[in-house]
Amino acid sequence: MTSPAHRWTFAIIFARIVFLSVFITPPLFGQEIDTVRILRLIHLEHQLDSLRQQLRVVDGDLQGVKQRLAEGVDLNELLAALSGEEVDVPEDQRSKRKRIDALLKAITARPGQLRFNGGATTIFQWHPGASNRFATATGSVNIFAHTSVGASTLLFFDFEAIGGNGPNQHIPTFTSINGDAQSTQDNDGFDHLLVNEAWLEFSLWNDNVTATVGKIDLTNYFDNNSLANDETSQFISAAFVNSAALPAPGSTPGIRIRLSMFSRLYIQLGISKVDNSGNDILAGLMKIGGAGFKLFPESQNEANLRVYGYLHPSNNGGGYGVSFDQNVVVGVSIFSRWNRNGSNLATWYPIREAWSAGTRWVTSCAGRKCVLSAAYGQSSVEQASLA
Repeated sequence: MTSPAHRWTFAIIFARIVFLSVFITPPLFGQEIDTVRILRLIHLEHQLDSLRQQLRVVDGDLQGVKQRLAEGVDLNELLAALSGEEVDVPEDQRSKRKRIDALLKAITARPGQLRFNGGATTIFQWHPGASNRFATATGSVNIFAHTSVGASTLLFFDFEAIGGNGPNQHIPTFTSINGDAQSTQDNDGFDHLLVNEAWLEFSLWNDNVTATVGKIDLTNYFDNNSLANDETSQFISAAFVNSAALPAPGSTPGIRIRLSMFSRLYIQLGISKVDNSGNDILAGLMKIGGAGFKLFPESQNEANLRVYGYLHPSNNGGGYGVSFDQNVVVGVSIFSRWNRNGSNLATWYPIREAWSAGTRWVTSCAGRKCVLSAAYGQSSVEQASLA
């Protein structure tokens, strides 16, 4: 039997064990709760960091939308471009088919995404004359590929295939009656896809300085006009696409540098080879410089005035010109352009001087956009060049 002294000893030991359990267990339980809270706080901090990054991206997109809306871009087209959807890019760009700059700039916000746009044009022309009666049909397909390869860096390609020579082979003129006609078929009748343009463009200091290098078309930057500059969606005749007196070399290797100031004024320089060849790349160069000024910006009467001058390697001649367009009232716009070659160049290039002017009326017909345009122009031929 256990003595009373032993019972008290066991009771004291048991009390000590109970006492230790009571006072030791709660701190251990509290430590477990603190650890869970710390883990939750760390997870919440990661979520907040992710949210901050997403807000920065959204803020960048909003700033881009604000800038492009200030440039007059259609909101629906801009939102479609930013969301990654394919859009039907409208007119007035700097490619040969004149689509707008802002949608190409939107691509720079999505580096690595390769986008495709394009269009198809069909033109039927008929001459009812008894002695020279004919009917022609031409068709062309353009495919534009563009992507951003880094911050403010754009890579652009323009592929084209054309079927039919149009009326140019029936009615010879100094300027083409159909500026979109020039068959790319070979002698066996197979269509070929040509590379009209292929260039890389860099923009610096908030797009105030822009450099474009590659296979370029100088007429996309000089003597351009918002009403008469695209043979597929504006005037068909080449005399109203660019000045008939401008001896532009077409799409050839070259470079263009533009400096913009105050969102209204710009000056630019361009150098391009006369022939489409990389042989002797520093010889046979056409040099051109120009300036542009925007009048009444962000108003219903906004206007653009452009002047330019150039030096041509043929006969060491040169020339100069001016291009103008303006919105008169809502839906009604006017344009004009004039260009003159020096006497040395006029002995090689047949047209000494040319001018043109016209108007455009845009309205809605049964819920669709309808455009009616009219233009008139004259070209003066240098008699010495015909000898």
